[in-house]
Amino acid sequence: MTSFFRRLEPAHWIALGAALLLLPRLGQGPLHTPWETHHAAVAARMAEDGPASAFTPAVGDEAYLERPATGYWLGALATRVFGPGTFAARLPSALAGVLLLWAAFVLVRRGRGTRAGALVAGVLATTPLCALLFRSARPDALAVTASCGSFLALAAAAVDPGAPRRVAWAGWALLGLAAGLGGLPAVAPPLAAIVLFATLGGRRPAWGALRPLAGLAIAVVVAAPLVVPPLALHGAAVTRAFFRPDVAEESPADDEKVKDRGRPDDRMGADVDFEALAWGAFPWSILAPAALIGLSLRRRRDVPPEPNRGLEPAAGVLAEPRPQGRGSDGAGSPGLADGEADERGRAFDFACVLWAVAAGGTAAILGDRFHHAPYGALVPVAVLVGLYVARKLDGEWSAVDAALTIAGIGLLAVCAHDLAGGARLAQAAGYFRPELPALPKSVAAQLAWPLRLATLGAGAALLGALLLRRWRWWIAAAAVAVSLAWTLGVVHVLGTLSAG
Repeated sequence: MTSFFRRLEPAHWIALGAALLLLPRLGQGPLHTPWETHHAAVAARMAEDGPASAFTPAVGDEAYLERPATGYWLGALATRVFGPGTFAARLPSALAGVLLLWAAFVLVRRGRGTRAGALVAGVLATTPLCALLFRSARPDALAVTASCGSFLALAAAAVDPGAPRRVAWAGWALLGLAAGLGGLPAVAPPLAAIVLFATLGGRRPAWGALRPLAGLAIAVVVAAPLVVPPLALHGAAVTRAFFRPDVAEESPADDEKVKDRGRPDDRMGADVDFEALAWGAFPWSILAPAALIGLSLRRRRDVPPEPNRGLEPAAGVLAEPRPQGRGSDGAGSPGLADGEADERGRAFDFACVLWAVAAGGTAAILGDRFHHAPYGALVPVAVLVGLYVARKLDGEWSAVDAALTIAGIGLLAVCAHDLAGGARLAQAAGYFRPELPALPKSVAAQLAWPLRLATLGAGAALLGALLLRRWRWWIAAAAVAVSLAWTLGVVHVLGTLSAG
């Protein structure tokens, strides 16, 4: 057994950790009402009807054409294997979360190194909104994973001339899969970001590395059998599932309860819900402004790179790229000088900035499938924060970084009404349980310890960074631990509300 664990690669440990975070107690407690029960019923009905309903999901006696039918396939399969229940309904989303965390580590490692890959995976895993998505029965988790995996694979292939062709091919195939699972809202962000990066990214021959004509052909081949059959069967009735999600029309929630509670029916937002991003990413959202502005400037290292140490021998044909940056863990791979490795890392950062902008713009123009939970816009922000923290581990903590971080704290306080987003959490809990007027005192008491720990931990990490003038590894580890505590607290509170 010991020898088995010694043979595990870092990517295997990331997948194992993601599974331990998302899979335990997955089937405990009832499904949340109304969203989880609604989508679980669609998948269960598809499993009961068999392959004949593969492109015609239904609820009761009515066809449900508001979302792509392919998003329910895995849920129907899990229901056939494990039987109807909470575990089968949530299992596809949990597996999608494990796959996304593993892919994020592997692909970011190729573009920015092992350290950055581990931090990006850590930030994603400890972002409450992502944890809620990947432990729910929503089919949107599959679309988010395909869309985000597509961009990360294409970006890694674009910045790394030595990347195997299979990286770019996988990115294009995932783009086609995203079209079948989420439609235009899932395809637009990665495609727009890659086009902008290939145009604005500098002297690197990004388009040549991506092989766009063959890649688009692969995407079409993958998407066609998922998109064409429902369009042929249902015509214009299904077009909105692929082109214009409209949560206000498809919501299974009881609108009378919404009116009785005196809340506006704002489930279809005209823009990105920054408040949801703020509480859903706490405490990482504190660093979001610094990450977006700092990485968009594409600055060189805060500390000048060490003298070129020459080329390192290749570790073998099957070896993963080993970066050559500062401390042998920056951005780069064998055969690259430190300056070129850093340039490649900054190019990857810039591509992720464009991705975050494209994701936010897509949600603003097309609307969002999610009721005040823009997961597709949240994941790029979480990736940016992970990349930013990784760069700060290699460089000095400047006064500009401190000012942007303090501004992030102020922005979070304004958006979420309190530092930990308790008001936002209360509103989310109200939609899970519309009959609850507010958070019960018992639940508030359960929430107190992660709230205090997260607030104190985030403040201590900021103070330590300012005093030491450098991001140390222990600060990053403390931030991940604090975020994990807060994430587990949020998941526990919403689970308690659902079961109460």
